[in-house]
Amino acid sequence: MKLFFKKKPLFPLFQRGGLLVIFLLSGNSYAEDSLSSLMQRMQSETAVKIAYQEIRTLELMDQPWHGSGYMYSIAPDLMIREQLKPKRLLMGIKADKMFYFDPGHSMHHQTDMDDDNPLSLNIAVFKALVTADEALLRRMYLIEFSNKPARWVMTLKSKLQSQSEFSIVVSGLTEQPADTIIIKQADGDLSEFMLQQVAQGDKVKKVANRLYSELTGE
Repeated sequence: MKLFFKKKPLFPLFQRGGLLVIFLLSGNSYAEDSLSSLMQRMQSETAVKIAYQEIRTLELMDQPWHGSGYMYSIAPDLMIREQLKPKRLLMGIKADKMFYFDPGHSMHHQTDMDDDNPLSLNIAVFKALVTADEALLRRMYLIEFSNKPARWVMTLKSKLQSQSEFSIVVSGLTEQPADTIIIKQADGDLSEFMLQQVAQGDKVKKVANRLYSELTGE
């Protein structure tokens, strides 16, 4: 998962800083096993809370934009992103439904995920990584996965020809979940996310369910 671009997008939290994921599979069995192992390590049967910091470098802004907040996941298919700074916004995905809520303007919006929609591609990576949904990644993207001396690196690109200049680089320490996501838009705008898991368990689940009710207006 913006309010800070040339014109106001439908889902401000993810329009530019979203993660457009592509798994450019090389056919190498070692890379295949490494990717599957990574996703298995990221799986969690309990609710998870991840703190994030975001930096956006945009053509129309003299200084980088900074944001921060939390991401929540409840297996198997709920992901919520709560931006707290510079203003509070909520965005989430439940199954194939996307939700957005701007508390300051009391504005709710809901739409379906669509494989041909660049917005869906931007958002899908967050859900896939936070909920360890390997099937979603493979459905939405192409993948290139490699192991460096101390880190694994995954480069993602869209299957859509119209998004051929878009790329995402996801990385983390060896045998650890993702801690950095860098998204380069077709127009050169850049977003970087730094991630860190901070909590898990029933208390996190209660908070996530409360946020989901707020997000959907139920």
